[in-house]
Amino acid sequence: MIIEYIQGIYCCDVKTSYDKSIYQKYSIDLIIHCTKDYQFIDIKDIKKLRIPLSEELNYHTDIPLLKLNLDKILSYIHNNFIDYNILLVCYDGNKISPLIVGLFINKYGDIHINLIKDIIKSKNKNFMIDFNLNIFNR
Repeated sequence: MIIEYIQGIYCCDVKTSYDKSIYQKYSIDLIIHCTKDYQFIDIKDIKKLRIPLSEELNYHTDIPLLKLNLDKILSYIHNNFIDYNILLVCYDGNKISPLIVGLFINKYGDIHINLIKDIIKSKNKNFMIDFNLNIFNR
């Protein structure tokens, strides 16, 4: 299933990301793959970026990596979302990619971090982050 969280910013699971019809239907121009080892779909003329996070979103390895690179990731999305429709892909579509969209909303929408889970859950009732997002406060 593909979910649009912000106009032009979508998230989905790996399996859905291999459906070539969604790229035309949603005019996807850029893929951000939040997996370690799944392949990108083979479509030319689509920009691609990998954020190598594990399926578990491990608190001791993945979270520090995400925190370390968060400003770069969010800036990349910010610098591209006006000109490109972006698809963030993660293992199940319910954890990593919506989390990154939520952190984007927090930073660029100036929405308090404590509201992010509710905002994401309003679009995706299966959102599965069970830790406090304040760990990402800068």
